[in-house]
Amino acid sequence: MNFPWFDIQHIIIGLLVLLRVSTLIILLPAIGHQLVPRQVKAGLIILLSFLIYPVVQHQVNTVPTAPLVFAVIALQEILLAAALALFAQLIFTAAQFAGQLISFQMGMTVANVFDPATHSQQSVLSQVAMTLAMLLWLSSGAHHMFLHALIDSFSQFPIDHAWHFNALLELSDAMAQMFVLSLKIAAPIMILLTFVYIALGLVARAVPQVQVFFISFPLTVGLGLLTFALGMPAVIMLLHDAFSTLPQQLPLFLRHLAGN
Repeated sequence: MNFPWFDIQHIIIGLLVLLRVSTLIILLPAIGHQLVPRQVKAGLIILLSFLIYPVVQHQVNTVPTAPLVFAVIALQEILLAAALALFAQLIFTAAQFAGQLISFQMGMTVANVFDPATHSQQSVLSQVAMTLAMLLWLSSGAHHMFLHALIDSFSQFPIDHAWHFNALLELSDAMAQMFVLSLKIAAPIMILLTFVYIALGLVARAVPQVQVFFISFPLTVGLGLLTFALGMPAVIMLLHDAFSTLPQQLPLFLRHLAGN
């Protein structure tokens, strides 16, 4: 009896689909977070792979069965999914970097907490910014956007398609925008505290009896937290605008990667 599901081409294409889906799910924010149970992520990966495979199996040409060629194609699938997830991770990195800049300017770099996502010590404000970004990520439906991009990627960039490296310009632009976004978030507090430090330096110069060191720490921390709280609507707007650009960035990246 002939079982078409046990054809070697079906198995190879299924494995490549599983690689692209699993890499994207594991690297996506929120869904791939370390605190999400592995059973949930594994179930989601298997479910999406079974749903996507019947759609894409007719769009794929015959995949070479040579081990070395298959390994190269598998690596290509992993890198493609990682590049898609990088667009989202860069926005979260921008929020985290902005929190680090603000904490450094406020003198709170020693007040660190453990971040389970990066397995490193992060400042408290970085954790606040990351949590805010994650809430906006879920409320704006950006995770749904990436699932749509995952399905569309198999038609815009089929398995075993040749890469065009001019698409790397899209990634470099996204990395540049990460620094711009982080500076936009941190700039008001950094500028304010810079003027505060200048004023404290003038006070210390004019009135040496004043213990500027004991005054500066509660003043900078209080002003920094107050400014961060007052600027929270602007931070939300900046992060929301960054998430809203993803529906244009992802298809453009896939088209350039496919040479269109």
